[in-house]
Amino acid sequence: MKLKNLFLGFIIFWINSFCAQCYYQLHMYDSYGDGWNGAFLEVTMNGVHVGDFDCDVSYTLDSVYSFTGATMNFIFHSGNWDSEITFAILSPSGDTLIYGPAPSDLDNLLHTSNSTCPSTVSCLNPFSLNASSLTTNSANLTWTPSASDTIWNLHWDTSHINSHPVNGVGNSINGLHNNNYSLTGLNPYTTYDFYIQAVCGANSNSIWSGPLTFTTLVIPGTCGFYVLELYDSYGDGWNGGYIDVILNGIVIDSNITMLNGSGPESTPIPVDSGDILDIIYYPDQWPEENSYTIYDQSGNIIVNQTNVQPINNGPMSSYGIQACVSCSSPISLFTTGITTSIADLSWVSTGSGGNSWNLEWGISGFSQSSGNLINNLNANAYSLSSLSPGTDYDFYVQEVCGANDFSSWSGPYTFTTNSLTVAGSCGIFQIALLDSYGDGWNGGYVDIEVNYSITQTVSLQTGSGPDYFDIPVDSGDVINIIYTPDNWDDENSYEIYNELGVMVVSEAGSNGNGPADTHGLTACQQAGSGPLNAPCGWFILETYDSLADGWNGSYISIDLNGISSHSLTMYSGSNTQIVPFMVDSNTIIDISYHENGANNQEQNGYKLMDNLGNTVAYELGSVSNGPLNTNGISVCQSTSSTESNSLNEILIYPNPSNNLVNINSKELISKITITNTLGEVVYEKYPEQSFLTIDVSSFSINFYTIKLMYGHQQKVQKLLIHR
Repeated sequence: MKLKNLFLGFIIFWINSFCAQCYYQLHMYDSYGDGWNGAFLEVTMNGVHVGDFDCDVSYTLDSVYSFTGATMNFIFHSGNWDSEITFAILSPSGDTLIYGPAPSDLDNLLHTSNSTCPSTVSCLNPFSLNASSLTTNSANLTWTPSASDTIWNLHWDTSHINSHPVNGVGNSINGLHNNNYSLTGLNPYTTYDFYIQAVCGANSNSIWSGPLTFTTLVIPGTCGFYVLELYDSYGDGWNGGYIDVILNGIVIDSNITMLNGSGPESTPIPVDSGDILDIIYYPDQWPEENSYTIYDQSGNIIVNQTNVQPINNGPMSSYGIQACVSCSSPISLFTTGITTSIADLSWVSTGSGGNSWNLEWGISGFSQSSGNLINNLNANAYSLSSLSPGTDYDFYVQEVCGANDFSSWSGPYTFTTNSLTVAGSCGIFQIALLDSYGDGWNGGYVDIEVNYSITQTVSLQTGSGPDYFDIPVDSGDVINIIYTPDNWDDENSYEIYNELGVMVVSEAGSNGNGPADTHGLTACQQAGSGPLNAPCGWFILETYDSLADGWNGSYISIDLNGISSHSLTMYSGSNTQIVPFMVDSNTIIDISYHENGANNQEQNGYKLMDNLGNTVAYELGSVSNGPLNTNGISVCQSTSSTESNSLNEILIYPNPSNNLVNINSKELISKITITNTLGEVVYEKYPEQSFLTIDVSSFSINFYTIKLMYGHQQKVQKLLIHR
């Protein structure tokens, strides 16, 4: 240790004695001993980068050579744990320029070098490089001489990694006698670098200063250019997100992004009158921080896109912007007041002189000119009514500026009506979402599965909760809660309440993990329920549309014991639709068909099959009329105590299934046979097990008969494969 200290002292003595007049000294300390953790000192001389310096351990001594009279600039860049950092900067003459803890605002520590050591060059390099009077093809370059230099060499090239003059590429002009030069013959909207060097004597030059980077102006279109501005709310750039600009169907600029900062960063877009502009946004990390604005040729905002998409998806793309029209398109389409059947639409006029608007709306995905058109609205808002529950809709808006003067259409804007909360045959379960910190679930969410199909995806957006969500359930429904984590998962929790309001599940996050999933929660299975109140099984409603163009607004409602339980329709693109639902013993089923003013009723029909696959109702439409109603279907009237006991001894679930079927028995199952509707055996096994899982993913969609042998008994049940 003593030898080490002696050696270190000798090094410091040597530097102080022999190098003090040549070098700046950088004494860098770290109190913890693990180095500067990303912090560093940047040093430039006459605007030319000299190097970056930091401490690796507890103490590092470094030095910076300088020319006499050169302007030295020291810049501190922050890292992690700056509170551990101390440093001192000494000039070549030994003066202390700064000493103490790492400052938070050392942007520029300027000092004129008092070095007395011989220079490797006989004059200093120029500084304060600048490019002004930019046009589409020219730029005026200037610089400030150092000391008494009067002759300079200039180098310029398009901006790229090898543009430095030492690489031998680009353009050089030697022996300039003025500290300015006008470049001409440049390309529009192109980025260039230039460097400048002082000529010290016949065989001596200064080091090169630069690069100074500049971009020539864009050639405007016939009506000028639009401007795209990018912003980032956090201030760290777009983290991989970017934009493509498409003009009249052709990509004219791609991968436009922000590398860092909050913005704005601007990109001009030359446009001719009538050009169609599309702005396509591609998200990456933290897209919710990104936004962009588009200005027209007069500087008016025509698009202002922030994070209005579903959570964490970033700003929407913008389509169909028509350039330089006398009648500008509306912006900021939005919906409020959404219910199961109502939505309030609104938009913002860009002030191009229009005082009325045309609106077109319909089920999401419709082609324009095929939707519902409402002309000459006198207000920039409209309330839609008589919508279908749980349905996606699109709307477009066009501004009217005169008899034959219309803007291009803005849209589509997509919204979804609320789903009906209709109690199942045994009521409604509820899930309550909570957050211990009070800032919502930060991107986490739960999928609610009923009978192994996702029926809802819910999250706590803000606050502590509880936020309640209803889960309609039939007797025997199997409920799964699947939690998907994001940020701060251990703050999240949820509770589930049954149809009586009794809490049956409580899960909370802890130790960096979110709440656990809940599987296999069976709805409304109360202890002591008799066979007449037990689940009867799955009934299947199969609906038809012979032309596959949808029911055009007509629909079917299903009442269980006089209470509305299900409501459904058919959308375009399908001939057949299967809807399974669970019923209790002695339930009365009523099926009602509602024409609702739709056309082509004769195309529509339905069939109802019971828990054993028997057809109990089959109705088809006739000329100009839809299918008839079916009322008073009484189910499972023959259920006996023996049959009920048999049902409880063996569970087959999920049924319907699309992938796996589980069989759980109190006794060992000696044989399993599954046959299709033709009586052919498609599966057979002798398991001698009380629990097993069967893979039915290769089975085609249809009814099957599953027969189980156990002890001296057998059980036969219908199995529906449904995807």
